[in-house]
Amino acid sequence: MKILLLINWKIKYCEQVPDDLQPSDYSCPQEPFWFFKYFDKKPQVDVVDISAPKWIEKVENKIRFHFYQTLKILSKVNKYDLIFVHGSNSAMLLCALKRFFRLKMPPILDVDISSFHQASCSGMIHRLSQYSSKAFDYMIYHTSSQKQYYKDQFSWLSSKSEFVLLGVDYEYWKNKIYPGTKEKNSYIVCVGYRKRDWKTLLEAYDKAKIKEELYLIGNPNIKSENPKVKVLPFIPIEKLMTYIVNSRFSVIPLDDFNYSFAQLTLLQQMALGVPILAADVPAIRDYAKESKGVESYIPYSVENLREKLVGMSMKSETALAKMGEDNITAIKTTLSEQEMAKKIEMICEKTCEGEKR
Repeated sequence: MKILLLINWKIKYCEQVPDDLQPSDYSCPQEPFWFFKYFDKKPQVDVVDISAPKWIEKVENKIRFHFYQTLKILSKVNKYDLIFVHGSNSAMLLCALKRFFRLKMPPILDVDISSFHQASCSGMIHRLSQYSSKAFDYMIYHTSSQKQYYKDQFSWLSSKSEFVLLGVDYEYWKNKIYPGTKEKNSYIVCVGYRKRDWKTLLEAYDKAKIKEELYLIGNPNIKSENPKVKVLPFIPIEKLMTYIVNSRFSVIPLDDFNYSFAQLTLLQQMALGVPILAADVPAIRDYAKESKGVESYIPYSVENLREKLVGMSMKSETALAKMGEDNITAIKTTLSEQEMAKKIEMICEKTCEGEKR
């Protein structure tokens, strides 16, 4: 199977497998890109990212979809068996052109991350999304609650879309070794720079009066008068992971939106064997249910989060270690990249077979 893969992020194109990048961030001849290497029938995957001249990037950021990517590949799409689009904003122009000019193309399989435009129900981008999505042959999504949004706003996709759990590769993370620090287990950590409910977390932490310090990493603009709160800016990935693995547990205080975000934050920390306390929001609810190592709290509830912080702080090291082990087990099984690849390969084959019929 020859697959043209359009992704809505930038990657490094290289000749050798790099040591410092995750598989989703590079493409090299030695192996199929990202999870495609776990397909039973190894495909040829040509990856096109969103790299563009700076002035075009500025325009794309304003209009919130990637048109330059489509212009780069439009003349060669029929050389492939399948067009696989990861991120619907990379599909908008391509699918609009397909519909408007009745262009002959291979089947289009879209992975919709953010409910098209953050689950909006009006506006120009929403209307464009509705028009373009009618050219999809099939669609995958990683947050099960998005199904209701599609039913309401994109009813034509109801019969040709499917929820698939996102997975990460434990084989990648198990080889990562991070040094111990003198602060080990003396703090809890919260990672992220946007779509985090820091207000509730800070209020709950102040009231909980637990022994652990709170490290907030990723947003240097957070303010707190509590001397036990340490605010750190965006830091290199190796240093960030060192902070995470040396924490007593992690807190993921997400805002409540009905689309996929922060799933990799959760899954990567699970792969590292970190106990987690997370908001019970749609984006990660499906994933938290897969492991007893993720404790949930009611989003925006200061009192409930306070109770859960106290409860986590009081757990023994043995209990926390068991939570970490449960998280690793989930990453090896239901939340593995291999399991995701298996399901996506079946969908790819089904989509291509549907075109042949």
